[in-house]
Amino acid sequence: MLAKTVEEILAPNAKWIIGKNGLMNVHAHVCNGKTKVDPKSWRIPYQWEGVHYQDHDDEPYLLLINSGGGLVEGDSADFNAVLDADSRLLVTSTEASKFCKCLEGGTARETATAKVGPRALFEYCPDETIPFAWTCAERITRIMLDSTSRLYATDMISAGRVHYLEGEVFKFSSLLSEFEIRIDGRLFLLDRIAARNESEIEALQRFWNGAYHMASVYGYAPDLPADIENAVHEQVKDVEDTEVGVTRINNLVIVRILSRETWQAKEAMYNCWVALRPAIAGKPARPIIKC
Repeated sequence: MLAKTVEEILAPNAKWIIGKNGLMNVHAHVCNGKTKVDPKSWRIPYQWEGVHYQDHDDEPYLLLINSGGGLVEGDSADFNAVLDADSRLLVTSTEASKFCKCLEGGTARETATAKVGPRALFEYCPDETIPFAWTCAERITRIMLDSTSRLYATDMISAGRVHYLEGEVFKFSSLLSEFEIRIDGRLFLLDRIAARNESEIEALQRFWNGAYHMASVYGYAPDLPADIENAVHEQVKDVEDTEVGVTRINNLVIVRILSRETWQAKEAMYNCWVALRPAIAGKPARPIIKC
């Protein structure tokens, strides 16, 4: 399902409706020792406003801007990145992905696909996803790595607009969320949440055990230090009202975070970055400036 060529990833669909089918395709490549990012094609409501270099080094920061403010029934938003060998790129977003109500049973969909070349570094840190009441949300992230690539990625889902009026916790109609990592073409990890009806949503709520936000962190490098998973746990374990589990599979570290409040999940994710980024990217974590 994931065996796409670069040309297929970069091809807009002529049947898409302007304003309902957002698209952003970017290509990261090295030029004179510094990564440059070219927008290959895009369609509104995704906007291209260039990149900046927060760390004043060779790694650009790309802010994904969806001017639509959220996804309604029938909307789609597709982000695709191709990273050439030895390139380095951090991608984040300007705000949470908001999935609004779908009263006729249609789906709103958001996808992100990244093809990461040899020795390339990809840091993918979008804001959280918030499924509003009565929404049918589908979100899929697919990352294809070379065995020599490096990855730090986060994925966060909220139970709804927790503090909106009397709250909309677990009031969405359906949620399908997948996070897939392939290494050298082989499926290495598939994280899936499928809450497609009332009973499955109730089961998800029980699984979260009183938490309103679930975040996942994925860190990969071909040379991760021994016991770094323990260092991650020590860095994260004391965040207030947060449960954390850390697993290592070969050179992939996976962290699962359950929190009561948004800020707690984000603090835990940042603490993971503090522990993992020096080993993955060769530099310390620092707060991402979004302006």
